[in-house]
Amino acid sequence: MARLAHYVMASEWRAALIASLLLFLPLFSWAGASVVALYALRRGVEKSLLVTAVPLLCASLMAFSFGDPSILLVLAITIVLAAVLYRTLSWTSVLLIGLGLSLVLVFLVGAVYEETLKGLVVAIKEVVAPPAQLAALGVDSVTVDAWMASLSVGALSFVQIVSAIFALIFARAVQAQAYNPGGFKAEFEAVILPPMFAVGCLVLATTGFLIDPWMLRFTPVGALPLMFAGIALVHGLTSMRESRGLIIMFYVALVFFTPYLLMLLALLAVIDAFVDFRARVCQQPPKNEDR
Repeated sequence: MARLAHYVMASEWRAALIASLLLFLPLFSWAGASVVALYALRRGVEKSLLVTAVPLLCASLMAFSFGDPSILLVLAITIVLAAVLYRTLSWTSVLLIGLGLSLVLVFLVGAVYEETLKGLVVAIKEVVAPPAQLAALGVDSVTVDAWMASLSVGALSFVQIVSAIFALIFARAVQAQAYNPGGFKAEFEAVILPPMFAVGCLVLATTGFLIDPWMLRFTPVGALPLMFAGIALVHGLTSMRESRGLIIMFYVALVFFTPYLLMLLALLAVIDAFVDFRARVCQQPPKNEDR
């Protein structure tokens, strides 16, 4: 990875070309955004205009040609978050700005993909919950449509913001390996949300279930900072115990129990914002004066 970083950073045109080509790969378009983020993290967005502008132009042409701005949105969000991380060196700031961008993204997704998501909701409802079954359960079909439509918007927004954050994480990890070994690991494991930010994310994530189905579209993006902080907490605690086995078990459990474990991580992140589990683990037990 270090050699890859040095190879990409050696030439602006090379980095711009590699990033642009990667954007055209369906499963690896995030890697194109990651190349741009790597350059921005190393030299700043102001000194990476070529590496930023060429992929943005390619992504804009793809959005215009195919009628799908997803890649453009992910790339733009990644660049903004990379600029924030470069200036602040704070993942908390990245999560805070990312949450603001996520709220805007929800409205954009709802407007751009409205017809597509309506068709998706109809197809899912026919397979998962046919009208006859809903009638037997006494559930109003209109209410189910509202819930599923709102969740569809939130889920698509969640995928895009996660893609942008993952691209930034990969870029930061590669940068650290090339220029500051262990730097990303240390800063990631130290992530802890400010109490008010954590509570605000929790309120945003649960409002849709408690008040109005329309608010469900904000649930996934509201829970994302909590999930990020929860995973950072797990990494931090397992690193203190120097146990790779525990972190492997965690990710295996995450595959099989994703919804439940993510909810637990979100709750732990909120509690950690007030308690700071890592600081408590670091505290040495009091010495016994009788010995």
